[in-house]
Amino acid sequence: MSKFRIGDRVTVRDATSMFHTRTQAFIRGHTGVIVEYRPEWVIPEDEAWGRVDDGRTEPFYVVRFKQTDLWPRYTGFDADTLETECSERWLELAGEAET
Repeated sequence: MSKFRIGDRVTVRDATSMFHTRTQAFIRGHTGVIVEYRPEWVIPEDEAWGRVDDGRTEPFYVVRFKQTDLWPRYTGFDADTLETECSERWLELAGEAET
């Protein structure tokens, strides 16, 4: 069973990482909406070290962000979005994120 559901508003943890991660710095601290669930993939830290067959796994989610939320000076359309993949441990339900 997944921790989040499609349509949930989530905030990406605003944390630093010493290792490889798929969580881009420009989405950290921002809130988006889950649009897809991808169960049990090898975590990026293990994948980076070639541990694809015996690496640790966790769920991933595709999260959609409004580009105007990510970049305040964005000059495109208000409806423009960006979708990216985040591992479950980087996400918190919106409103429950630490400040």
